[in-house]
Amino acid sequence: MTDIHQIGPATRDREEEALARGLSEGDPRQVDIFLKRSHRAVYAMTARLTTDLDLRHDWSQDILLKVLQEMSAGRFVYRRPGCFWAWFQMRSNFLLINLYHQHKKHNERWSTGEVGAAIVEKMAMNVGRDPLGLLEDVEARRVVEECLDELPSDDHRQALHLLLFQDQAYQEVADSMDATLNTVRSWIRRARIAMRQCVAGKFSYPETREEK
Repeated sequence: MTDIHQIGPATRDREEEALARGLSEGDPRQVDIFLKRSHRAVYAMTARLTTDLDLRHDWSQDILLKVLQEMSAGRFVYRRPGCFWAWFQMRSNFLLINLYHQHKKHNERWSTGEVGAAIVEKMAMNVGRDPLGLLEDVEARRVVEECLDELPSDDHRQALHLLLFQDQAYQEVADSMDATLNTVRSWIRRARIAMRQCVAGKFSYPETREEK
């Protein structure tokens, strides 16, 4: 198979769009292409969090299967070049964090100190960063992802995802979703309210005051 880095941008864009649409439709050929291109990168991600070869294999398979399920369920819509691989990178990262969290919770022999040391050793962090602070970040990101998944409106979820995780401005979100700017502002405002209530509930914080 041709190295993706050895072909032109226009060809890469067409292949990415064909891949995204093929995965959404369950095209076996595109599924095979996706697995061949993405498995090594996902496996390398798992290697940052565990030295257990069986866990690396299981987590990699779980992540790729979940992504394929989400594609077939219409959780991703291709809108412009680069958006699929950006979405895939974000989803893989959060799915891995979730798997790691579940494993940590299940494996009672891991103490906070041991987990913190493992993360500090294997993952990049700012100089002087407190390991417990990093653990809190991992947990917070997992909760945010869960709450984002639980938003009842696909439009609200997609708009907030583009704003928070793809660093798009409001107008860029509106362009990506083929919606008016005012509509997007309304979606994001409602999504933020729902997200705050969800996160507060999962962390047992007092309920926050709703925006007007």
